[in-house]
Amino acid sequence: MTAPSEVIILGAGVAGLTAARDLTAAGARVLVLEARDRVGGRVMTHHAPEGPVELGAEFVHGAVDEILSVAREAGLALREIDRGATHPAAERRGTADYFSAMDALLAHASEADADESFQHLVDRVDERPEIKAQGLGLVEGYHAADPDRMSVRSLIKNTTADEEPGANRQFRFVHGYDGLVAAILERVDHRLCEVRLNVVVTAITWQRKHVVVKTSSGVELTAPQVVVTVPLGVLQAGAIAFSPRLSDKESAIGKLEMGDAMRVSLCLGSEEWLAQAGFSTGSLVFTREPPLPVWWISRPAPFPVITGWAGGRHARMLGKLGDTERVSSAVHALAAVFDTSADELRQDLRGGFSHNWQRDPFARGAYSYPAVGGSDAGARLAAPVDATLFFAGEATRSDGHNATVHGAIASGHRAAKEVLGRGD
Repeated sequence: MTAPSEVIILGAGVAGLTAARDLTAAGARVLVLEARDRVGGRVMTHHAPEGPVELGAEFVHGAVDEILSVAREAGLALREIDRGATHPAAERRGTADYFSAMDALLAHASEADADESFQHLVDRVDERPEIKAQGLGLVEGYHAADPDRMSVRSLIKNTTADEEPGANRQFRFVHGYDGLVAAILERVDHRLCEVRLNVVVTAITWQRKHVVVKTSSGVELTAPQVVVTVPLGVLQAGAIAFSPRLSDKESAIGKLEMGDAMRVSLCLGSEEWLAQAGFSTGSLVFTREPPLPVWWISRPAPFPVITGWAGGRHARMLGKLGDTERVSSAVHALAAVFDTSADELRQDLRGGFSHNWQRDPFARGAYSYPAVGGSDAGARLAAPVDATLFFAGEATRSDGHNATVHGAIASGHRAAKEVLGRGD
């Protein structure tokens, strides 16, 4: 692409690449700048000899067209899983339906009420201690949120989104989530688009229909319009300085939080472990035991991958460890689930993998959630500025679809429409 760019997109995650696809389809000349040495953002797949291992996004939450339509176009294989399955060991521990516990607690609130933190709601309602504990566990683990900070109004929106048609279905990409990223990228018109990797943007100076993007290498790039798709954590850290400042955006960002989550995936050499423990492909094990209170099978036999998950304080603790220490901690925790010794399990371990998203300078956390008073902050962050600056990414959703890949893709579609003057 030799002609000047009409639009610069910051970030080559699914939101940025989706916007690039739509803009180039409309004939716009686009330049995508990505700080990493790869595309995909928080979709990150490690391809081991035995099969893919997800280090970031893993699940397709619902029969959502934003993802399924791309998968159909590209012929990507999906495997549907049973969201509601639990492991017998979990039942023996008295683990009930965490989502039902959340429903019971949210029945004491409504969107018409003054917003409050989830912890405040739990403290004031008359429910059994077990229900309260399960609700707190869901907020900290599933939403990767601090109960003292998370907005109850936003949780009501999340629950409503979970009741949409097809939302109870769940899928995984058979050959890796990065296949979705590749499929979106392939559908960008590369005659009109250039993607540059290892470009760290540090500042944006703007006036109406004229933006100067400054990089860490000293290079300055200009375009009439810019779409910002970097994660919320990067914006909160002030890693990109805007001049003039965007006070409305700063206010919205201040009402959002970046959650802490940590996953560790262990690749085993034999399916015998699963048979011995009665661990089924669709099952979840809620041990409630730190450091990884939840376990599931990420890849089935013959070379299964077992993933341990932690949110909140457990994730922050694991984030302080190095990669080797984190995997060792996971081995000990899974050995306890299998009722065996860590040494015996380690003998059959083919590999252990995790990525520290909290310390990743281009993510600075896992995914977003609204703080008290911030249930509409995503929409305020999404609002265009003077037909010049546009914002996309999962954190720009205020309809219960934040923190999802399909939410990020939808935001890319929306931003592209706004750039083209076709916003709803």
